[in-house]
Amino acid sequence: MTSSTQGLGWPERALRRLRPRNAAASRQSEPEAPGLGWPAARKIDSPGDAQAAAGLGSGTATKAARQPGRDRRRADAGEPALAAAGARVVRGPADSEVEVGEPPVGDGDGGAVPERVRQALAGVSRETGPGDVIAPEREVPVGYPGSADTPIARAARAAVVARSGGESWQQPASCRVITIANQKGGVGKTTTAVNLAAGLAMHGSRVLVVDLDPQGNASTALDIEHHSGITSVYDVLVEDRPLSEIIRPVSGFGSLYCAPAAIDLAGAEIELVPLVARESRLARSLAAYDSSDLDYIFIDCPPSLGLLTVNALVAAPEVLIPIQCEYYALEGLEQLLRTIELVRSHLNPALSVTTILLTMYDGRTRLASQVADEVREHFGAVVLDSVIPRSVRVSEAPSYGQSVMTYDPGSSGAQAYMEAARELSGRNAALPA
Repeated sequence: MTSSTQGLGWPERALRRLRPRNAAASRQSEPEAPGLGWPAARKIDSPGDAQAAAGLGSGTATKAARQPGRDRRRADAGEPALAAAGARVVRGPADSEVEVGEPPVGDGDGGAVPERVRQALAGVSRETGPGDVIAPEREVPVGYPGSADTPIARAARAAVVARSGGESWQQPASCRVITIANQKGGVGKTTTAVNLAAGLAMHGSRVLVVDLDPQGNASTALDIEHHSGITSVYDVLVEDRPLSEIIRPVSGFGSLYCAPAAIDLAGAEIELVPLVARESRLARSLAAYDSSDLDYIFIDCPPSLGLLTVNALVAAPEVLIPIQCEYYALEGLEQLLRTIELVRSHLNPALSVTTILLTMYDGRTRLASQVADEVREHFGAVVLDSVIPRSVRVSEAPSYGQSVMTYDPGSSGAQAYMEAARELSGRNAALPA
């Protein structure tokens, strides 16, 4: 009966083939590790190697224990190829061995990263430059979690702003009334209105969102009750109720308010037809409302060019147009601009398109880049530099009754809308009082 070696279960004659011919000399120069049956001359550099040598861990040392003839080879036999593959060569006094594994970040003794490695990492990083390091005694590659500007650090800063507020941005000299309109549906009108308002409110602005869409999506996103029968914008337009009676504060914000819309507003298109001055009903309500305590009023329009949208265009001197980066959005833009020109000519001479925001940008498609270039070339400085990418977090946030600013402030959509809000507030100095 063949006896097995302790701890491994290998037959004795199998081990004879693995041992060198001069077994006695080998035992004297390379004492075996207890219970493993392979030489212990391998240099142990880390606690993981020590555990593997004692039969406790897994990894390179354990593989060498299981297959000593394959994984444990001399450096002079294949050192150039292994070094080219990123192996680390450890030379001992009597026997040179190779540890196959990932190339180390440092030199193992707390030294600096090699200059060529640091430059290569800096070349692929989009956040910092080649010379940005953390501590002079041990340089950290660019993009490493310990560096100053990383995605994790930006997400943490955005979370702090969402929870406790950020620095105050420049406020307008008087309340800005901005209508967000586009007769094409699904381009991000409601999402833009809610998230721009939330971003501005986080930085010291006092903002009111007027939900003029019968679907009430803006009210849903701000967690405002808007079921049928509740006092809403419908009562303001049709029943001449004061606007101050329907405005409600948004929870979680100290300076964000909402005038909700109920499903009753769907019938306002027909009920406004026989009324006197039907196109300026909302303008009269806003004029009677004391807006001295507000910095911005955003009017969210329905996806149509009916009386509700015309009321919004008459009530505001500014128009913000969100444009989806697709071809159909450009086709509908011509009709919207024609309607804005008609309102300016007959009802609101102060009306102008002051802001255009590109939304749902997909950088993987050439069409999105072409649409963005066409819009920027045609409208020039009116187009914001910020571009809103496609983001699942932006779509998920309304189902939780939140804007993306509070739902996931570190997401790409939240950071893009925050940058758009900052850019919008930066234009206040150029506006007349």
